[in-house]
Amino acid sequence: MRALSKQLKTFLIFATAAVLLTTCAVKAPTSSEELQEQVFANFILPSTWQSTAFSSADSTITSNWLSDFNDPQLDSLVQEALIYNYDLKISCIRIDQAMGYVEMAKAALRPAFSILGRQNTKLGGDLGGGLNGAILSASWEIDLWGKLRNARNAEEANLLALESEVSFAHLSLAALLAKSYYLATEIHLETELAKEMIRISEMMVDVATKRFEIGIGTEIDLVVSEANLNNLKDGLLQLELAYANQLRAMEILLGRYPAAEIQINEELIEMSNAIPAGIPFQILERRPDVLAALQRFNSAFYRVGEAKAARLPRLSLTGGFGAITSQVVTLRPEFSNPIRSIGGELFAPIYQGGALKANVEIRNSQQKEAAEIYGRTVLNAIGDVENALDAVETVDGREQFLVNAVASNEKAFELEQQLFEVGKTDMRDVIRQQMDLYSTQINLLRIRSQKISQRIDLYLALGGNM
Repeated sequence: MRALSKQLKTFLIFATAAVLLTTCAVKAPTSSEELQEQVFANFILPSTWQSTAFSSADSTITSNWLSDFNDPQLDSLVQEALIYNYDLKISCIRIDQAMGYVEMAKAALRPAFSILGRQNTKLGGDLGGGLNGAILSASWEIDLWGKLRNARNAEEANLLALESEVSFAHLSLAALLAKSYYLATEIHLETELAKEMIRISEMMVDVATKRFEIGIGTEIDLVVSEANLNNLKDGLLQLELAYANQLRAMEILLGRYPAAEIQINEELIEMSNAIPAGIPFQILERRPDVLAALQRFNSAFYRVGEAKAARLPRLSLTGGFGAITSQVVTLRPEFSNPIRSIGGELFAPIYQGGALKANVEIRNSQQKEAAEIYGRTVLNAIGDVENALDAVETVDGREQFLVNAVASNEKAFELEQQLFEVGKTDMRDVIRQQMDLYSTQINLLRIRSQKISQRIDLYLALGGNM
């Protein structure tokens, strides 16, 4: 026991010395401010958004945007999608894999212990069959130059990047589902409008038939009215197919069987509330895809440090303790149990055919690429917000014009019908006016659907949570 205690003390002394050698911290990545200065070479991040309607907006960014729709059915569908969507489940599995890589990188920094035991008879089949016993061995690679710590930090940054990407995937899935949900509502309302147009067209066919039968109408009016009715019925079938396809697309997002049986809200909500858009700088701190790109850069930075350290000598401490006996081999007289050993191993790469140098160059290139990807991601994120702000403002203005257009066309169609009934116009004028009314009603429905969709796009562009 005294011998064992002495060996352990010796090992601890070596280990303490090794720890002191590795106390120097690895180099930290470029700060986000310095990285932004480097990659934003051709523009300056403004203090406000360029869209005039939002240039003086509240400095906060909207949160919990899903609650603005106040639709329990939509809330339920989003929660279902977050649980059962296959793409999202695959992304979460990749996070688990990344966590495993982090643990493996951490394990490389710790001592490794193993035990070997064997017991054979004299008739053992291998050459060492005569040796019996057990040995406990330990080894520890001393991270002199930070190679292992850089590898660990790179994996941790990669994990953070994946978590941010999955967070953005959550937001994107919720946004896609919400847009699909209200697009289905729009198609449903277009279907109801088509049915109303068919009902009116059937009435016009009846009027044209009666006028033709009593001799005050023409056959062309009757034929035109029937053709118009058939065109509307054809359009209705197309809308019903589009509606079923939209429901199936939503069910696939939910991980359900695509049976076109999902329930939706049959009315488009009114979106009149202002959206706090914050300031451009907040996008850098909030957008999950931007945060992911920053972590990808950090990971690439640490990989450079790992590659550089791989060119330097490696030192490992080793130790062992055990007992060996033999029924076949006569051990030397000075051999005694228990056996114990402590030592070290130094490995210094001298010439690897240029592979280590090439690896450093590759890692440097990957770091530069990650920096440019970060800059592109930031610029695209800012562009998403500016486009969404303009789109929201434009759609709001278009809605009011279309409301006025529908009212005017309703009045014009009513007057045209009256003129036809008294014989002052023909069916072609009535149908033309009916199609104008139908077109503006469809456009109004679509613009209201776009209004919802554009707001969802803005929520997503701002990186707001659900």
